[in-house]
Amino acid sequence: MKLEIGSNDHFEIRQVQSNSSAGKGFTVLYLSDLHFNGRSDRLIAKMIDQIAQLDPTIVLLGGDYVDFKSQLSKLEMLLGVLSKRDHVFAIAGNHDYRFGIEIIREEMEQHDIRWLENDSVCVTVNGSTVQVDGTKPGKRNASADYAILCLHQPIDISNCHTEYDIAFAGHLHGCQFVFWQNKQKLYPGRLFYKWNLLELTVGRCNYYVSKGMGDTLPVRLNCSKEMIFVQVPDNQLINASL
Repeated sequence: MKLEIGSNDHFEIRQVQSNSSAGKGFTVLYLSDLHFNGRSDRLIAKMIDQIAQLDPTIVLLGGDYVDFKSQLSKLEMLLGVLSKRDHVFAIAGNHDYRFGIEIIREEMEQHDIRWLENDSVCVTVNGSTVQVDGTKPGKRNASADYAILCLHQPIDISNCHTEYDIAFAGHLHGCQFVFWQNKQKLYPGRLFYKWNLLELTVGRCNYYVSKGMGDTLPVRLNCSKEMIFVQVPDNQLINASL
């Protein structure tokens, strides 16, 4: 087991593939629970470098960016880089409401990041129409070739899984301490939080719950920080292989 104490720049990249395909294919990067503080500079630099290497088509920011107004400059370091990319979307986390959600929203919009809290948008990606919903599940647009749900707090998606191909959530941090894992479920946190797991497939929808990129209390055991990188396969390649 690996014990991590204090702020550090270590994180993992969880690379997975979607069950559904769309057009020529694309990639999605989900980042949540950043909790930037005064010692996050090395972590941010490493994140920026990794994002450049992965070069995701879509970037989703899942909330809990900083815990105090004094650390907004750290968030601005990341947003300054993300603002140069197309298709970057953000929602709020519970910590973001503590000191005023309008501050976070303004930061996002000033950096040309599309604010998706309780909103929905359709964008064209590699010739496909991709729907991205933020925080609140909705109905799939008839024109959407692929649909994504971006959450902060995990929810039961059994009533909305038919509307989406992939869904993301964060918030739980894997409960920061993992003593054992049963398939995709992380314990002992799973005993207290139903959605303390890595992933779940409901119908054709892949549901991913992130362990996050930071913590208010920086102590973890066998629970590495992570970003989730999803590859949506090329429909043409799939058809050619059949």
